[in-house]
Amino acid sequence: MTDEEKKVVETGTQVDDMTQDYLATIKQLKENSVDRQDYEKLVAENKRILGLYVDGKGDDKKQEAEVVPTINELREDLFGPQSEGMSNLEYAQKSLLLRKQLMDKGEPDPFLPIGHKILPTDEDVATANRVASVLQECIDYAEGDNAVFTNELQRRTIDVKR
Repeated sequence: MTDEEKKVVETGTQVDDMTQDYLATIKQLKENSVDRQDYEKLVAENKRILGLYVDGKGDDKKQEAEVVPTINELREDLFGPQSEGMSNLEYAQKSLLLRKQLMDKGEPDPFLPIGHKILPTDEDVATANRVASVLQECIDYAEGDNAVFTNELQRRTIDVKR
């Protein structure tokens, strides 16, 4: 008899081989567990969504589902007869949206002077960008309130006397 067999016989107990139980448990854990990267992505997404609700911005998927008006619809809204009842805030928002859509399409910036004998300068481009920036800042500051928008826009613009 070998030493190991003597020890088992002498103590009268035999140690069960637990390897199969360990392997089965590990297999079960793998089947019921999620990949760590997937879990971290889910946690980050949940934090982002919670942050949107806490900040009062709601669900951004609903915002993505909003219908964006076409260039022609924006032009009709801005320059058609219905533009008379439009608030300053709505007019500024639609103007910036039209500008963005036109420029994304590769058309010239509508805030620039354009004509047969006019070539926009770098100063003209800088001024157009500054106007768009100030309008956007006023829109953001107003948070949907037309009176606040108008007041902020008047505060930031200089009335030129001729």
